[in-house]
Amino acid sequence: MTELASLKMTGAEALVSVLKAFGVRHVFGLPGNQLRFYDALARDGSIQHVLVRHEQAAAHMADGYARITGRVAVCEGSAGPGSTNLVTGLGEAFASGIPLLALATTTRSHLSGRANFQELDLESLFRPITKRVLRLDRAARVPEIVKRSFRIAASGKPGPVVIVVPADVHSESVAIDAAAFAVAPGEGQWPALRPAPADHDVDRVVEMLAACERPLIWAGGGVIASGAMAQLEEVATTLSIPVVTTYMGKGAIAETHPLCVGPVGQIGRPPTNELVKRADLVLAVGTRFTNLDTATWSLPARGTRLVHVDIDPEEIGRHFEVELGIWSDARTFLAALAQRSGSLRRAHRPWAQEASAVAERWRHEQGPMSRRPLVTPPGTVHPLQVIAALQRTMRPDDVIVCDSGFNQVWGGQYFETMASGRRYIGPRGMGVMGYSFPAAIGARLGDSRRRYVALCGDGGFMMLLHEIETSLRMNAPVVVCVMNNRNLEYCTQIQRAFGGVATSTTMLDTDFAAVAKAMGGDGVRITAAADLEPALRVALDSNRTTVIDVVTPDSALPDGVSL
Repeated sequence: MTELASLKMTGAEALVSVLKAFGVRHVFGLPGNQLRFYDALARDGSIQHVLVRHEQAAAHMADGYARITGRVAVCEGSAGPGSTNLVTGLGEAFASGIPLLALATTTRSHLSGRANFQELDLESLFRPITKRVLRLDRAARVPEIVKRSFRIAASGKPGPVVIVVPADVHSESVAIDAAAFAVAPGEGQWPALRPAPADHDVDRVVEMLAACERPLIWAGGGVIASGAMAQLEEVATTLSIPVVTTYMGKGAIAETHPLCVGPVGQIGRPPTNELVKRADLVLAVGTRFTNLDTATWSLPARGTRLVHVDIDPEEIGRHFEVELGIWSDARTFLAALAQRSGSLRRAHRPWAQEASAVAERWRHEQGPMSRRPLVTPPGTVHPLQVIAALQRTMRPDDVIVCDSGFNQVWGGQYFETMASGRRYIGPRGMGVMGYSFPAAIGARLGDSRRRYVALCGDGGFMMLLHEIETSLRMNAPVVVCVMNNRNLEYCTQIQRAFGGVATSTTMLDTDFAAVAKAMGGDGVRITAAADLEPALRVALDSNRTTVIDVVTPDSALPDGVSL
């Protein structure tokens, strides 16, 4: 770094230097008018650029990368359509609370406001779907603006930040002091700041737990984002408190743990929802209480004593009256609660045993291991059989990445994570179709030690299946399990539910296995349940991008879904 103080560099070279200081190892994007930046990346050689086939995929890959690594991830787009194509992925990251840095190149500064080709008001475009939009108007400000962006993205409720970069800033020569590139250890990880609870608030929670008979811990995505899984399990186990999770919170505790009752809400498990209604105290940690998580704010039941702990103070009391609101990082709070509640050890054992029995009864009667009859037309496989096969073939450390639609409900409600941590990923912020495959690729690039299954429907996979080529070229193998029912079933069911005509939801049958083979990957089409498990085992062990095209019935509804 000492050499940089005596050398001029371009704005693009300065960008690479500060990204490298933050520990960035991959940047996702597609070239256009930002080629000076690409040249700087190539000359430096320490950051790998991941060429995608569509910028939406770049944002989703960065999203999956951030979730699996716990670090702010970087994507980029060129002027005009290159930047507008990032919108969907950034919107999902914003709604889901995932920290991304997006570099949006725009037209040269001296042409601004002259109806220049591909010029757009990017600040206005990105402002509603990001935490902040910053404009990099001079190369000398690169370290300042990038550092500020990382801190905004990773602090409080995480989310995406966009830096708008005029193309001439990439090529502008400037002298920058080496000290400007210094980054403190740990910067770039999230959450960057961990607010702590007041001691008297933690003591109050202990008192409330001592006074109740049927407490529940409601664990949201903030528990996983904070890395608070061990602290959550300690509190739950020590105090014998059952745990329910949102979809974003799947993996906050292993779903095979005796105290885990599974996902809650509109697309959660019906018996879990019934148990929540009977709770006399809900300790909610790291959750926004969205309409889906709460079955349109009917859970927890009105009048239930509620403690809400969140890193974003604006979420506390937003949808429910709370008896106690605590602004705190999830891990910091749960660690303090574990330390101060030893006197309550096993205080709620009877309630915990009842909750555990609810979860066990669901497994045997409704879950993927149940023996309930599944009648399907010849040549098709029931979605529950797909989940059962995944459950048997995936290891505890493997990661399932769901798409949007009924495939996510099957995966979220029925697939049980066998270990705590980021074992389940899904687009719960906006429900983006096409998310799962590129997100799985990004996660695989972030942590190649684990195996990834992208579970999707045919409608969602069709949107970004061209990233098969990216997966192969980047040596980022994932297994894609397509539940192919040849229609957009969620929309079909809603149309039927309000008495409408099912229209514009059916599609021709596509052999996705053949598509994968044509692009250089592996593929197999499954029309019988007995063939699925062997195919999954081969695919997971092959270290090859493999598309398993499972022909499912036109219609198969998960339990308890409210349309």
